[in-house]
This record gives sequence, structure tokens and C-alpha cells, in this order.
Amino acid sequence: MPYTAATAVAFAQRQSGRYKDGECWTLIEDAIVGAGGKSSIPQTQNFGPNVSYVWGKAINVAALQVGDVVQYQSYAWTQTTRIDVTSPEGTSFSENFRTEGRGLPHHSGLVVSVISPGMVEVIEQNIPSRSGPVQTVQLALSAPAASTVTTREGSTVTVTKITHSVSGTVRCYRPIAA
Repeated sequence: MPYTAATAVAFAQRQSGRYKDGECWTLIEDAIVGAGGKSSIPQTQNFGPNVSYVWGKAINVAALQVGDVVQYQSYAWTQTTRIDVTSPEGTSFSENFRTEGRGLPHHSGLVVSVISPGMVEVIEQNIPSRSGPVQTVQLALSAPAASTVTTREGSTVTVTKITHSVSGTVRCYRPIAA
């Protein structure tokens, strides 16, 4: 039976709360194997809780599709938003940082959609560690280009700049038939 990505994603999306033991591996493994994919156990050298799992054929981030698996190790994505306002009263700025982290030592997620090159929506569990329910989240796997928007309202100019940084290791896999 060939691996069917839509079946794996549908299985994972039907789960709610904490699936089985709450580990990320359990949700992804059951989704992949139940959809005709090969288990990560025989594909991963020295399989155990402290190794990064192999879920099929290694692919690059740009090739990701629905039903592929992302394996993170010490991954962090930080989005920084800086707003500069210049008005007749003077200049001011504010900065906001939002960081998403995964994979200490490692973490797995199933691709639900590809939003843009390097930006995906994954389904996962165990974030935050030891308590996170099954959830869907958008993550940047490679840093998107910075964006700047300038608006004018009368004599007030607002410049909003959004930058991104990604660190750690992200491995991507296309599941193979069992």
C-alpha cells in the first residue's frame, strides 16, 4: 500500500487534546504508519528517545509538500517587528520579538500546508514540552525576507519593519511506502 499524505494529515487532525502518551513521535509515527508509510524505527540508526528520527527520503525545505515530516533540533524562529513613528512632536520607536522554539533535543511535526517557500503549517504535540496538546502552528523553516511598510497620516510617518531569523537544524523527510 503506498503512503497517502492526505490520510496521514486527516488522522492527525482528528486527534485532540493529548494523543496517547503525548509525545510528538507517537502522533507522527501513528499518522505515517496508518497512512501506509514506513515506520521511523527501522529507518533511524540507533533508534531511541535522544536521536533525531528519520521518516523517509531526505528532502530540502523548498521541496516540502503536505504529508511530509519536519524534524527539528535546537530550532528557533524569531520574528522582530520594529515600528518607528516620526511626527511633529518627535520620533519614537517600539520593538516586539516573537520566538517559536522546537527540538531540545529534537521534535517532529507533520506538514499540513505549505504557505510559501520556507513557511509551513504543521500539526504536532508536546509543545510546550511534557504538556502540549495536538495543535496546528505556522513556522518559518528558513528566514523569510524582511518587509517594510511606510504609512503617512498627515505629517506623521510610520515605518513598520519585520525581520526574521532562524537557527538550529531542520531536517525534512518525504515518507516512503511500508
